[in-house]
Amino acid sequence: MKRNKKLFLAWAVFLVVAFLFVVLIEMYHYFNNERPSDYQCRILINKDSEIIESIEVFDLIQREKTNVDAKFYEKTKYGDLPKISSDGASVFDEYSSCLEISSKKELRIAVLVNDGSKVNAYLKLNNQRVTFILPHYLDKLKNVVEAIKKNGHEFFIQMPTQSSVLLVSADKNGAISPFLANANIEDTLDNLLHLLGSTKYALGIANVSPTLFTKSEKNMTVVAHELLKRGLAFLNFEKSDDLVRNIARKSGLIYINATTMFEANNFDASKLKNGDILIINLEQLDNFMKVLPSDWLLTPISASVRR
Repeated sequence: MKRNKKLFLAWAVFLVVAFLFVVLIEMYHYFNNERPSDYQCRILINKDSEIIESIEVFDLIQREKTNVDAKFYEKTKYGDLPKISSDGASVFDEYSSCLEISSKKELRIAVLVNDGSKVNAYLKLNNQRVTFILPHYLDKLKNVVEAIKKNGHEFFIQMPTQSSVLLVSADKNGAISPFLANANIEDTLDNLLHLLGSTKYALGIANVSPTLFTKSEKNMTVVAHELLKRGLAFLNFEKSDDLVRNIARKSGLIYINATTMFEANNFDASKLKNGDILIINLEQLDNFMKVLPSDWLLTPISASVRR
């Protein structure tokens, strides 16, 4: 009887010890292998925080962009039009390119674009900022605009010419007629609003074909006042256009006049003056950069207004 009792106690002790051994082994593995160490926990927590923070920052940027857009743009039958400002806020000031102070001589550059697919190749420009002139009929215009803005540049929308109308499809869907002198005021204003609604973020409109732009004082006055109300500027490539210049001066419209045109065959860089405004076709940029002295800095058109 005593022997059976001792045997029973021995087995009981053995089973208890075995049970405790198994429990201790499991606890050891749990705390040392399966459960992340403090370092691992810190990494995981930081990683999660970074993900959450990135999402929050992205959402914040998107909300800020939406809020800014809502402040400056409204949806209309013409597209997203710059709002008529009641507090002096200006699309020109808001969306013009930032410019760092430099000791170099500055050359304002307006780059004429005929093919939107070629723009990406010229967006870096040694990290220099320039102004692009975009026709409203460019393929994937909004994508071109986003790429330009993302790389710190600015742009104007080109006033339509007779040739630009012909470049659009044969039935002229989406075409905006030139601002001819014989057009009535209503048609001129309608064309202007269609032009401004073709894309967001343009600083204004650029007249690159003076002979096809209205010489009507009434029509030009309407154009000037509409641009002024919507916080936009007028970039003119005709040096002798006193009509437009005088109307702009009287109305308070931001008016920028180009000073020279790049011609690869007879371009003389020695004649450039600090602050000159130069117009150049996109396809000529490579040749131009080769002859431009290293002590010159390319800057956007808006720099001539903001300084």
